[in-house]
Amino acid sequence: MRRISVAVFSIVLSACAGLDTIDAPPATAPATPPAVAQKGVILYDVSDLVDAVRSGIVTVTQSRATLDMFLRQELSESGTGTGIVIDNEGHILTNFHVIAGADQVTIVGEDARIRTAKVIGGFPADDVAILRVDDAEGLEPLPMGRADSMDVGDPVVAIGNALGLDSSSPTVTVGILSAVDRTIRTRTGQLTGLLQTDAAINPGNSGGPLLNQAGEVIGINTAIAGNAQNIGFAIPIETALPDVDRILEGLGKAFIGIGFVTNNSEYQQRFGLATNEGVIVTTVLPTGPADIAGLRVGDIIIAVDGQNVVDESSLEATIVAAEPGNVLELTVVRGRQQGMIDVTVGER
Repeated sequence: MRRISVAVFSIVLSACAGLDTIDAPPATAPATPPAVAQKGVILYDVSDLVDAVRSGIVTVTQSRATLDMFLRQELSESGTGTGIVIDNEGHILTNFHVIAGADQVTIVGEDARIRTAKVIGGFPADDVAILRVDDAEGLEPLPMGRADSMDVGDPVVAIGNALGLDSSSPTVTVGILSAVDRTIRTRTGQLTGLLQTDAAINPGNSGGPLLNQAGEVIGINTAIAGNAQNIGFAIPIETALPDVDRILEGLGKAFIGIGFVTNNSEYQQRFGLATNEGVIVTTVLPTGPADIAGLRVGDIIIAVDGQNVVDESSLEATIVAAEPGNVLELTVVRGRQQGMIDVTVGER
């Protein structure tokens, strides 16, 4: 039996890498891309394509709450990625890991305006999330293609906020579809059926589009191989769209109505906490599920249903994965006491 090894890959959100040099095309190469995707046409000049799709690509930035010495929340930027405008109502498609654990999400489009975005819903296992902004002026939805209509070797274009260099002027890279149906393991689980490309993808590209020659979205740039060069992965758009439909149809997002930050040794020492594990509850929504259950600001959640809470992202993923109406059994440290609190998951 052939042994298959699955490498561990890096989510493209917070590391740094350089850009490769792309050789100039021969003088006989066509000066502009075709208006539609055509077999046997080599893609070199993508300037018209970029102009056509620019208003449909945004930078996504998440901020998280930290605590000052008076236990007051302070928001600080904690990660950046990219998003794809999918309709005229302000909905934006991105990776779940781009917004996981965020206390605030903002987007920046071509006009450089900062707009607050609401997380409508997401599916951690699929690494797909949907945001919405109230002000969609200047945001144009990108056309959707199909990855399964592509052949290995077809040219592709990746666009995104690589390295967070300029939120209103994304980086454009060109390559080919290197392979299909790849399986990788990331820090948050296993992703299957992925597209592989050699178009340079860097931290900050997460959630951005992988495009065909016609400027249609065929994938969502998601991960890179940390121990290799020019090996990036994208979720096929036809895999993501059913999740998008479910979210937009009103299934909503499970929630319990709390804000929280990852606990650590510094917080334990500064505030005299009983543990440095889990997450610290910083806000409790009045009349929300957690409030009704008796959770308080300052409580430390160290486990859910017997599974340890490692950080904000792990608790967020657990909550989002729960069905509204389910009961989560939280293991909570309050002062020097440890106890259990049952919270009924709500929907928003």
